[in-house]
Amino acid sequence: MKRAALPASIRRIARRFSGTLGLSARELATGREITLNADEVFPTASMAKIPILLELYRQHQSQGLSLAKMVTVRKPVKVGGSGVIVYMDEVRLSLHDLAVLMMTVSDNTATNVLMQGLGIANINRMMQDAGLTNTRLHRKIRMKLPDKPKHPFFATGTPRDYMRLMAALYAGDLLDNRNTKAVIGLMRVQSYMGTLCRYLDFDPAGHPNEWVASKNGYSSGIRTEAGIVHTKRGTYAICVMGKDIQDKSWTLDNEGTLAIASVSQAVHDTFYR
Repeated sequence: MKRAALPASIRRIARRFSGTLGLSARELATGREITLNADEVFPTASMAKIPILLELYRQHQSQGLSLAKMVTVRKPVKVGGSGVIVYMDEVRLSLHDLAVLMMTVSDNTATNVLMQGLGIANINRMMQDAGLTNTRLHRKIRMKLPDKPKHPFFATGTPRDYMRLMAALYAGDLLDNRNTKAVIGLMRVQSYMGTLCRYLDFDPAGHPNEWVASKNGYSSGIRTEAGIVHTKRGTYAICVMGKDIQDKSWTLDNEGTLAIASVSQAVHDTFYR
């Protein structure tokens, strides 16, 4: 791969950032890469729902797991945070519908139900087989933890690992063509879209040939997003991660959210200016 110089604009963003910023991006046609703290381990927050989705479709493809399989979600397994199932009565949903809720509204209950059914060990093995050496799911999502939890974060990973996962997905190295399209399709419709594409010169919702397929993650002091950016000029895989952010607000203008948007713009401009 060809390493591109770190743009001065990204150096300025990282210098002013209150926490630690990580980046790994690859222009897929040329192999040019832009990196910053790419092998440092960060908490992923909900960005880790991407490999859960991939393992669901891997088991569907290779083991015949039916996406129409129904699961009854009862009160004891519901968890707060993001999502809508926690506000519902006892509900019966297909694996496909659980995946839709996990990706569109980042539903934590749907995520835990899928992790339980797929197996955390299987999800981790899939990532290891894909070459992700520093990325792991540790446990289900919980809103309340003991004083000294074994794993303070439900998942951790590196920008380089997640960028490679996105590049492999786009190349069709993880799933067959039909399931690759299905996964990318679900990643294109998350309701919290807006960070990677916030400052880009196109609206992913308004241009069928230009799109962003991604999943972000929010937690206190943490902001992350990984995805594929497909433009008229070319396509790149990208992951931006921030930790130890001093801004603890939950607004769209949180320091970490704005940093990801600004880094995404700088990457796009470096590849395609």
